[in-house]
Amino acid sequence: ISQGQRLCIVADYDCDGATACAVGLRGLRMLGAQPHQLSYVVPDRAVHGYGLTPPIVDLVQAQRADVLITVDNGMASHEAVRLARSRGMRVVITDHHLPVVLDNGEVSLPEADVIVNPNQPGCPFASKALVGVGVMFYILLAMRAELRQRGVFDASNQPRIDALLDLVALGTIADVGRLDTNNRRLVAQGLKRIRAGRMQAGMAALYAAAGRDPSRATSQDFGFAIGPRVNAAGRLAEMGLGIECLLTDDPVRAQTLAQQLDAINRERRDLESGMREHAESLL
Repeated sequence: ISQGQRLCIVADYDCDGATACAVGLRGLRMLGAQPHQLSYVVPDRAVHGYGLTPPIVDLVQAQRADVLITVDNGMASHEAVRLARSRGMRVVITDHHLPVVLDNGEVSLPEADVIVNPNQPGCPFASKALVGVGVMFYILLAMRAELRQRGVFDASNQPRIDALLDLVALGTIADVGRLDTNNRRLVAQGLKRIRAGRMQAGMAALYAAAGRDPSRATSQDFGFAIGPRVNAAGRLAEMGLGIECLLTDDPVRAQTLAQQLDAINRERRDLESGMREHAESLL
């Protein structure tokens, strides 16, 4: 950030990936990154498949990125990581999925510059149940602590990373993260913020589109109302819609995007209902 380098986040196309991307971009801006330094890429599941692949590296390179940062993916992306580094990019993998285990029992890690994953061998982080957005949240806290040590901030003027906890809570529940002590605390704090009306514009718009009352927010809202609307974009359309909804600070734009997500989710439900009826008729 201080050197003016360009950072590009490679997201996954589910709700955890979308919230992790939004938390990452919002948090990096809070920590001093300028808008022109930040970009993101999200795979099209029909075109690119899952995770960081060589075609995605091409898209990141087109953004003229110096640093490629994965969220909620990357632990199995050996070929793509090598390609990105061969093209002069530094690669930071942030993920929570288990690494690849070879036939001989050895753990195979991609050759990234940095891997942050509580489920990689030797990681002492106590909570192994973090999902992708939780990993990114803790990275931002660690970066803030480092910047405090460098004198960029002090305790009185440091950015409030906890303002992103509504998104952390959403991604944690939508990805069915196990509610150990740590995740339970993150979700509880996120719900507390939403009930108090202190949430991102996109979160408020999604609550309105779902017909839910944020002042009475529960984790069930994330799992059965808000999360599915974000997930539907990655399944039937473009997950960029979901990420943009979570990134915007404009309530009008957030409302427009939330309504689009709601329409896509209705289409998804109609498709699933038709498929289920067809299957039952075959049975």
